[in-house]
Amino acid sequence: MFKFLILAAVAATISSLPSCNQQAASDIAAFNAAVNNDLPTACALIASADAAFQAVAATGTLKAAVVNQETAAMAGVKTICANPSAVNAATALITLADAYAAVVEAAKAQ
Repeated sequence: MFKFLILAAVAATISSLPSCNQQAASDIAAFNAAVNNDLPTACALIASADAAFQAVAATGTLKAAVVNQETAAMAGVKTICANPSAVNAATALITLADAYAAVVEAAKAQ
């Protein structure tokens, strides 16, 4: 009887895998579409904000620590925004890890 229950549980799990794969494929497609639509716009907005920040920083009225933090943050942004069309579900995690590493390295250099 116990073996039958185990086999039934395994069979039920296996029978549910196709719907799980369909949902995962749908989620990946939705993620990729959102990235393709939104990331270039986000990168453009961040670039504009960075330009404005640099203009203010050039006045010398900001503390060096603030400028250094923004520089470190932009190092991460530049990693992601260097090629936004290459970011998708398959590459997002490594792209974010690269961005994090860029922020850490830029912060160390400050």
